[in-house]
Amino acid sequence: MMNESFIMNKRAKLKRNYRGFTLIELLVVIAIIAILAAMLLPALAKAKKKAQQITCLSNLKQWGLAQTMYVDDNSQTFPKTKIPNGTPGAAGGYNEDNPTWADLNNFYNYKGGPQGMDAWFNALPAYVHQPGLYYYAIQNGTMGYTQYNTGKSIFICTTAVIDPTVNPYERVAFQYGMNSKGLNNYPNISNLKGSMIKNPSAFVMFSDGRTLTSETPFYGGATKQADICKPQVYTTAISSRHNSGANLSFSDGHASYYKYSYICFNDTAQAKAGDPGNPDINWSCDGITVP
Repeated sequence: MMNESFIMNKRAKLKRNYRGFTLIELLVVIAIIAILAAMLLPALAKAKKKAQQITCLSNLKQWGLAQTMYVDDNSQTFPKTKIPNGTPGAAGGYNEDNPTWADLNNFYNYKGGPQGMDAWFNALPAYVHQPGLYYYAIQNGTMGYTQYNTGKSIFICTTAVIDPTVNPYERVAFQYGMNSKGLNNYPNISNLKGSMIKNPSAFVMFSDGRTLTSETPFYGGATKQADICKPQVYTTAISSRHNSGANLSFSDGHASYYKYSYICFNDTAQAKAGDPGNPDINWSCDGITVP
């Protein structure tokens, strides 16, 4: 009897030691996990955005590096910001600010020889061992467009969202752009030269470009708001997709991040994002504020 009683007590003790969670205990654990998740998820999301911003900054540094090597190889002449209207091989209705894949194919296969090869998006990528934009345009079918839109390259910002009004399999959805105001005060000169740049460390060469019409913050009216995915960028087309700011690459090769509100001012008189004339950000090569 003593042995049987001892065994029963032992079993009862073991049963008490190995009992499961009560409902209250389970709810407490769930509540603790929920609190920790609420604390950690915003931090993780912020870290992810920061990582994307850094990747984008790296892309712009590569564009700056490519530009420096190109200028050294071309008598200190910078590449063009776009393929201008009127270029041989341009189809009817061609728009220099919104080139299509078909346009780029036409320029490359022009009977007189490839055209637009001095535009930044065709001329620079080879310097960092990447294909120029024309490469994606001349592939059979949609293979090239798909590779451009879904692959990883210095053309692509992982944070950029392409607006539904833009068909990236028809029109090139530029996510970075070259400064379009470098020769703002030199209307009769078509080629920017290194000797013309007053302050290379402040002169903007490339930046994030707007790809989404609903992006905020944004200064400007409806016309500027709809003007997105362009090969050339100025304050009116610069993006604020990185934590309300943008990455800029300068003609001396360095790249930095700035808040949108520092890069631009809200020019309500002209319904656009204006140039505030900051000494460390020059859009015109002579350093004069662009109106």
